[in-house]
Amino acid sequence: MPHMPPLIGLLLITLLSTACQAQPGYDPGSRPASTALPSPAEGPIAAGLEQLHANPEHEDQSGFYLLHEGLSAFVARVALIEVAQSSLDLQYYIVSDDTSSRIIVAKLLEAADRGVRVRLLVDDLGTRVAEPLVATLEQHPNIHIRIFNPVAARSGISRAFQMARHFGRTNHRMHNKLMVADGSVMITGGRNLGDEYFSNTNVDFQDVDVMAVGKIVPDGVASFDQYWNTPASVPINRVLDADDADMDLPTLQRTLLRFLDEQKNSEFASALSGSSLGRRLVEGKVPLDWGQATLYADPPEKATARDTLSRDDYLGASLKTILESARQRLQISSAYFVPGDAGVALFSALSERGVNIGILTNSLSTTDVAIVHSGYVNYRKPLLENGITLWELRAEAGQQERIHWFKGKSRASLHAKTFVIDDDRTFIGSVNLDGRSILQNTEVGLLIESESLNQQLSQLFASWVSDDSAWHVSLDDEGELQWQARDADDHTPLTLDHDPETSRWQRMKVWMLSWLPIESQI
Repeated sequence: MPHMPPLIGLLLITLLSTACQAQPGYDPGSRPASTALPSPAEGPIAAGLEQLHANPEHEDQSGFYLLHEGLSAFVARVALIEVAQSSLDLQYYIVSDDTSSRIIVAKLLEAADRGVRVRLLVDDLGTRVAEPLVATLEQHPNIHIRIFNPVAARSGISRAFQMARHFGRTNHRMHNKLMVADGSVMITGGRNLGDEYFSNTNVDFQDVDVMAVGKIVPDGVASFDQYWNTPASVPINRVLDADDADMDLPTLQRTLLRFLDEQKNSEFASALSGSSLGRRLVEGKVPLDWGQATLYADPPEKATARDTLSRDDYLGASLKTILESARQRLQISSAYFVPGDAGVALFSALSERGVNIGILTNSLSTTDVAIVHSGYVNYRKPLLENGITLWELRAEAGQQERIHWFKGKSRASLHAKTFVIDDDRTFIGSVNLDGRSILQNTEVGLLIESESLNQQLSQLFASWVSDDSAWHVSLDDEGELQWQARDADDHTPLTLDHDPETSRWQRMKVWMLSWLPIESQI
């Protein structure tokens, strides 16, 4: 390849740098603030909530419903979209271009057509919106779409250049997951919007969301408004032009309606129609667990103006205090687990004072980010030596449950971020115990004081770490790592001296990656 003349190279860099700028004249400080609409006094959600709040003891409490199955998590979202009367606010790291997300988008468009205001906030790295049809969708008077912390280029080498050039800013992403319907019901937890989060692909994420009503919801509403109005949340029409789309809004509406009609006979739609959760939800017949709750969310400035914040402002600082309050037990599920020396010291101190600590994370065979696993491997021995119990998810975990709804086998992967604390509290959110969640990205989570919900999540944890779903990691008589489980077919004991269901080359790559000094970034 011939050497690029310096002048041409300089011109190329100049052109790419110019592309990094938003459209001229855009001043986020001059745009009017957009805030939550009042909750409607009538309608299906209002009527359902009236039934749920019939007991006066719940007046100053919040009600919770655990969504640990992918199908239920999808049904809950669709049901709320279908019955919303005034507003729908959605904040997600990932909105995939697949069946479940298209159904949700089509349902959002139907809601907008009947007068519901829809606000959708997505992260620029997680969702990577490049299709001008998204800008066409926002031409609907009731649909508003913003991208968090974007660069101007949508794809190709120009985007890669911009991401690298502005790495100090683009390295910090909005990992939050939140949905609020009519300002009255919210869903938060670990799930993004995509088939793998709703048990509809050959990779099935083991995950947890929680639906909440009552006193805690205004805090979720306020968090969404804060992110929506931050200067880092840029309207979609500043980075994409609807004129570049291959169809106008009416054509897009007809296309999405046809898509919904085509899905009526799909296996996913059949499973969806077989669920009664949506009906029970709007009838106010969902059994809720009641209690007090606190919402914790990183300030959006963590991603864009870190110099203005103290580490004490981070969600991670609050989570550390919560974990330190444990007296009897901690059961932690974290998709990505890189505790660092500080985390090892925290868990070791808790263990020394008698707290029973069990931690479930992904094995090398189930993780979707191998470099994160490389950051975890060096902490296994120190944790085990200090009395912490470790499990790593097996690829076949939950297989029978998934076959109930969908044909064929799928590979499990842990995506949940949950904490069972003693026998009365749980923390459910988007935050993993790794450097990226704690230090780099913004996150959200709920601390819930409810013995019944605590028990449910503890039972779920027990099923996840059973010997047909997880490998128990321990030290053998020589102090070396071993993995133990039972054969899925004949239930005979299995003991391995290396990462299960992996090749020697996979293990070698992780070992090499573990030497990289990038722990705070993974």
